[in-house]
Amino acid sequence: MPKQVDHEERRRLLAEAVFAVIGTRGFEAVSLRDVAEQAGVSMGTVQHYFPTKQQMLMFALSHMRARVLARLQATLAALHEPSRRDLIRAATAVMLPVDPAGREEACVNVAFFSAATVTPAYAEQLRTGYGRLLAVSVATFREAAAAGELRAGVDPEQAAPELYFLTQGLVGPILVGLYRPEEALALVDAQLDRLFRA
Repeated sequence: MPKQVDHEERRRLLAEAVFAVIGTRGFEAVSLRDVAEQAGVSMGTVQHYFPTKQQMLMFALSHMRARVLARLQATLAALHEPSRRDLIRAATAVMLPVDPAGREEACVNVAFFSAATVTPAYAEQLRTGYGRLLAVSVATFREAAAAGELRAGVDPEQAAPELYFLTQGLVGPILVGLYRPEEALALVDAQLDRLFRA
């Protein structure tokens, strides 16, 4: 009986190979051949799933969003009776390059962000992803405000994007070694202290 192939799993493995190539050699190094080599498969296998480099990269970008979401869900599920502040802090940490998985995802994200300035399809995917994250963040801050957890005068509609874009602004400095992960997280904690009641 022929072996059953999980085609979605194979696509995900190729996307992970794309991430590894970007993380070690940069966005410009990504080619069908390099991804095939990284994944340990033939060029024909890669072309079977992704006839063009553009199709491969578009899938990789959508897979990155799914991968970050899976890490986020696992992180939140591991928390014991978390407060809303705990949830926001954990989600923020997942989006920062403070561990190997986060660092690889950040390298990929930065590469796609740069490419998105000249590739509308990448820009659309990134806008959609940012929009979803911001919507969830605003909703969580609204819940915290309704529960009386935010300090007086804190506007959830403003606090959520401020924290989110503080987080985004820390990615580059961590990647290039200007800030250590613990220093970046200390800045996040200081911002949370300004937003949440003790």
